[in-house]
Amino acid sequence: MNFNFNAIVSGDDIVNQLFPNLPVFIAHIFASVILLLVLWRWVYAPFRKALHGRHLAIKDKLDDAASKQSLANQDRGEASQILKVAKIEAQEIIVNAQNDGYNKRKEIIDKAQDESMRITNQSKRDLIRARKEAEAQINEQIKQVALEAAKKIIGSEINAKKHEQLIDDFIKELE
Repeated sequence: MNFNFNAIVSGDDIVNQLFPNLPVFIAHIFASVILLLVLWRWVYAPFRKALHGRHLAIKDKLDDAASKQSLANQDRGEASQILKVAKIEAQEIIVNAQNDGYNKRKEIIDKAQDESMRITNQSKRDLIRARKEAEAQINEQIKQVALEAAKKIIGSEINAKKHEQLIDDFIKELE
């Protein structure tokens, strides 16, 4: 290693080499400060303001999205509740309709059975009445025939009341 001690520079030379011209150095510092102030005023401050505005806009959008999400969740919960209530009401309507249908069917069947019983009873009464009327007519015809036969056999007229009494006794014996 070869070290050259002649190249060692004194302290004043270092300052002169670093700061060759003091007025130029001061002008550079002054220009740099002015440049920094100009950049601060017209670039950094608006940039920072724009960043802050963008930060606020993003924060507002996130808050708005969170509130909308909360509202959507609330609406979804309400819709779910309404759907549950609607399903319960629909089930109740179906059950009520089935019960009403069953009751109507039972009522119609009961009315039809009552009507058929009424018609059957009326028919039986009509049949009994018609039978009694037929029996009365037959008895009356038998009486007439017997009376006529008795008149011809006896040749004389007998008392009609007495004759009817004899015929009635005869019919009662036959029954």
